[in-house]
Amino acid sequence: MRALRSFALLAVVVLAAACDDDVTGPRLPTDVTFDPSLNVNLAAMTEVFDGLYIQTLTAGEGGAVETGDRVVVDYTLWLPDGSLIDSGADVAFTLAVGAVIDGFRLGMEGMGIGETRLIVVPSALGYGAAGNQGIPPHSVLVFRVTLDALNPPT
Repeated sequence: MRALRSFALLAVVVLAAACDDDVTGPRLPTDVTFDPSLNVNLAAMTEVFDGLYIQTLTAGEGGAVETGDRVVVDYTLWLPDGSLIDSGADVAFTLAVGAVIDGFRLGMEGMGIGETRLIVVPSALGYGAAGNQGIPPHSVLVFRVTLDALNPPT
């Protein structure tokens, strides 16, 4: 009986960890203050999915990005306090589940070639309780991404 209770307790702990239930940090964009240099105004943005906000800064043209498409982008990633985490130019990849964080993938869907978009990602669609290199646990993320090419020849 004791082993069964221990197993049940362990299962609860594992499930809680998997659900990102640790509440030690801000998890939603509405929980943080954005550095003015990022020009994030959630009221001017569109919430597209559970705390994921997008704003088109420059309109694009042509087909709309879908999950599974091959894309080439320029991007910059910041924390809400304005700390630069990463950036890249002419980065080619397949926009697929598991290839990038869900918030980035979902935030890019619908973009046209030449479009620049601001994407604000809640913790649950980013790196969650685990964090990542230079990204603390439960971090809200801010991306500025420009779609340079959609399904380019390989």
